[in-house]
Amino acid sequence: MKVAASEQTVISFSDVVRSEFTKIISHPTIVLFIIITTIMNLGLAILDTSGLVFYPGNDMPPSTVADFGLVMFAPIYAFLILPVYAASSEYQEGQNRMTLITVPNRQLLMKGKIVAVGLAVLCGILVTIIPSRLIIHIFSDVDMSCILIDLTRWTAVYLLMSIIAFSIAGLTRSAIVPLSILIMIPIFIATGILQWPGGLRFLPDQASMSLLGTPAYEVTELSPWIAFFTLFVWGVICAIAYWLSFLRRDS
Repeated sequence: MKVAASEQTVISFSDVVRSEFTKIISHPTIVLFIIITTIMNLGLAILDTSGLVFYPGNDMPPSTVADFGLVMFAPIYAFLILPVYAASSEYQEGQNRMTLITVPNRQLLMKGKIVAVGLAVLCGILVTIIPSRLIIHIFSDVDMSCILIDLTRWTAVYLLMSIIAFSIAGLTRSAIVPLSILIMIPIFIATGILQWPGGLRFLPDQASMSLLGTPAYEVTELSPWIAFFTLFVWGVICAIAYWLSFLRRDS
């Protein structure tokens, strides 16, 4: 018996967002790495507030854990498992074709994926970043406006880096490739293999640390607004590339 067109189930945008969001937050690997990121950030926050001081020598002033931008920034690579698996896990587990059968409108599906990932990332930030940053600020002599600015910066970095990672994972259909790219870039910079500070400062990780006010190196430092704009442009370009690829690939 055929079902009349008016009686067919209409898949709404909210249905797609709800479905994609549920897939993300229920994925065991994503949940595990959210917990790992939270523990890492809380551990660094506790170390910083404990009064632990490092003496680098060479007439350099003593430093706390928070003064090391690379160290404080490192947990983000565990957090990026969330957007990377959100984009690539269906390809790895063979669910992509089933999703496309359920939601054949690729424009609607892609919009739902992006909104769902954004919501999941914001929820993840509430768990992994906000508590640790508040712990650091509770024991520091700063006013509320400085705390809000700091939380906004960290939220922007985690959100924009997640969009970049999500898009690269979708383009490559891989969880390994985007993480390898994003992790190897700072390693190559640290080893001095890439001798082009004027260009390296515009890479996502260097721009992120500049936005946080803790640039990895003086020669790669950007002003906060330029750093934000750099990350935003990276996110837009990567998202558009993934969007166009998703609409046309395998069609």
